[in-house]
Amino acid sequence: MLQRAIGTTVLILAGCLWLTPASAQSSDPPTATAPAAAAPAKPAKPVRPVPAAGGYYIEFRAARIGFYGHSYVAYGRLDRQGNAETTTYADLHPVGNYAVMAIGHFVPVPANTEWDPEVLDLPIAHKYRVKLNDSQYDNLLAAVKRANADTAYWNAVTNNCNHYVGQLAEAVGLRVPMAFHLSMGFIPDLQEMNEASSPPMATPALPAKPTSKKPAPKPADPTSSLPATDASAR
Repeated sequence: MLQRAIGTTVLILAGCLWLTPASAQSSDPPTATAPAAAAPAKPAKPVRPVPAAGGYYIEFRAARIGFYGHSYVAYGRLDRQGNAETTTYADLHPVGNYAVMAIGHFVPVPANTEWDPEVLDLPIAHKYRVKLNDSQYDNLLAAVKRANADTAYWNAVTNNCNHYVGQLAEAVGLRVPMAFHLSMGFIPDLQEMNEASSPPMATPALPAKPTSKKPAPKPADPTSSLPATDASAR
């Protein structure tokens, strides 16, 4: 009886020892695993800038019409080959027919800056194109806006198409000839004033070569011209 009790006690103790670690292990809260470290982000590749277009331009034109001609401008963006990609036209002209223009030689007459596509049908007597940078083009757009707002009248002497074109030329930094000028000569003179080549440099004068002077002849001995004396005569 005693042996059976001892054996039962041993079995109970062994079972407790076997269950305790398992119970302890299962009672612990699960250990939170640290998230995997994120891979360092690769540096972004530099974005290659889009090549700039060919820039901007303004083209001054003189059209053949009547005795005077007519000056106007074309401006816009250039493509990478230097050709006009966009074109806008601007000019100043009297409102009405040739009779109104004739009156405008004596008194101011109403003016207009609304572009007339029929102007492009006129043959071009002369044209002068200038490339512009961003700043010059911005100045041009502002000048067109100002000039269009100041078109109350047209007069052959005080406010004609050359005056209008001259304002736009000055806005992009060009020198402008006198506006009281035939349009057929105004645009060529505008180009000449701004493309005149600098005067050729004078060729420096070469230094003069030193001249070798011959020594002056010695004066003759006056005694050499006297006749010789005979010593025996003494």
